[in-house]
Amino acid sequence: MKRPDPVVAEPDEADIDRIKAILRRVGGPMVTWGAVDVLNVWVVEQRAALDREMSERLSRASWALVVATIGLVVCTAGLIWATLI
Repeated sequence: MKRPDPVVAEPDEADIDRIKAILRRVGGPMVTWGAVDVLNVWVVEQRAALDREMSERLSRASWALVVATIGLVVCTAGLIWATLI
């Protein structure tokens, strides 16, 4: 599993241009968007990406617990069967 870089990420020029284009489409040519608005959109995107990653990790951990539980059930059934014979 890849560990995230401990340094806080920064938006690059491509991100800034893309977000400015989105804001321009939303507000039209007569609305002026500032750096704070661009940063707010970028932060929301980063948070959504981290939420997706966290959800995938929780899903994998849940499936690992399901497999472990099935293994324990099989072992328990084997022990019960072995003591009855």
